Amino acid sequence: MGQITFWHFILRILALYLLVMVALRVMGKREIGQLSVFDFVVSVMVAELSTLPMEDTNVTLWRSVVSIAMLVVLQVMVAFGQLKSHRFRHWVDGEPSVLIEHGSIQDAEMKKTRYTMHDLLMQLREKGVANVADVEFAILETSGKLSVFPKAEKRPVTPEDIGTAVRHDSVPLPLIVDGVPVQKTLDILGQPVEWLEGELKRRGYGLVHQVFYAAIDETGQIHLDPRDDSVRQRWHRAAQQVQRGDATGAAHIHNPNVTQSEQKSGDRKPDAHH
Repeated sequence: MGQITFWHFILRILALYLLVMVALRVMGKREIGQLSVFDFVVSVMVAELSTLPMEDTNVTLWRSVVSIAMLVVLQVMVAFGQLKSHRFRHWVDGEPSVLIEHGSIQDAEMKKTRYTMHDLLMQLREKGVANVADVEFAILETSGKLSVFPKAEKRPVTPEDIGTAVRHDSVPLPLIVDGVPVQKTLDILGQPVEWLEGELKRRGYGLVHQVFYAAIDETGQIHLDPRDDSVRQRWHRAAQQVQRGDATGAAHIHNPNVTQSEQKSGDRKPDAHH
């Protein structure tokens, strides 16, 4: 390992890993496809600086730490500058370019952005659009993605178009994740862990860790996805009950290949205080 010991090298890797993780966390949560060119270049520089102490043991760790910290500070300062000034944001990220307007290709704008017709047609096909004339607007975002807006007569029919009222969707709240109760959801529902354990027992699960995932929707329905080993145990008990002639107990054992969405008509619904 050159001038450092093996364990010193391992500590370098751990320190740099934590540093890069913190740096990316501070710089933001945007995905790779949402990064601007400037953000992408800074991310690459952070990654490159983090590898130097591992590739060359003569490079001290503090130099990489200081360099990465300065990049993160500069990135955060640029991000605040973009929030405060549209002109500065335009200078850093540029502006979106309209490549198709009312079904007409803006060839001058394509030439300006060095965007070829092959690139445009490929992006349209990926969006499920075969005919350029069906596009109302196609906008090349600063991240390099193409946003496509079909013409009104080419858009899929929505319930609003036919005057049909629909129920608003809501995101189910997780009750159990990987066999562990989610305390935050229980706090929202205003229910203790004992309530959850009681609901599981009424559905044939004596222990919480027998359920891999559970969620509750706005209507109070509880969706259960048991662990595979729990399903096998339930079927084994069902077989034993059938052999003993206890058909009633066996009837409550659900098919393991069917995800349980359980809320019988007589089941009590929790008071969900959203």
